[in-house]
Amino acid sequence: MWMWLLFLSSFLWATVGEAALETTSKPSDQPVGTTVISKKMTFKNQESMAVFDGSVVLTRGTLVVYSDRMVVSFHPVGEDSKKTSESGKAVMPAKGPDTVSNRAVSQIEATGRVKIERDAGNATCQKAVYYREEDKIVLTGDPVAWDKGTRVSGKRITMFHAEDRTVVEGGSHVRIEPEGRAK
Repeated sequence: MWMWLLFLSSFLWATVGEAALETTSKPSDQPVGTTVISKKMTFKNQESMAVFDGSVVLTRGTLVVYSDRMVVSFHPVGEDSKKTSESGKAVMPAKGPDTVSNRAVSQIEATGRVKIERDAGNATCQKAVYYREEDKIVLTGDPVAWDKGTRVSGKRITMFHAEDRTVVEGGSHVRIEPEGRAK
């Protein structure tokens, strides 16, 4: 049983790494491994989710995400999620890097003292939610993000990965440090 959970966990986070947590560095032919460390992991099959509790640390390449809790939700790949082709015939989604145990990752939620460290910048907040279908990350709960001497904050920060665009809502505040003082 434990071996199955460890196997599922490693595939789950490999999928998360591929889809959600891609870094902006040069593409590489070598796949990047993902490691998740937590005090406890619970797989809730009936609810289609995996829950990581207690000092969660996700590492993928140069990306490190810290949180108190991380919940990965997925939807089944199979009869319930058949897609229709232009000809009207049902098409089964292919199994691949976006599926885990016949399920596809749909959302990842990190809560409680969330800290994100990347080469491209850092962020802190109380809650970060990745929405796979929209390919976006929403930071709430006193979110602050900074990169190369620029620091932004507001009530809500939404990062659209595919568009390389960020929207700061609710009292946005931007601080730009002089070039020589940026850390």
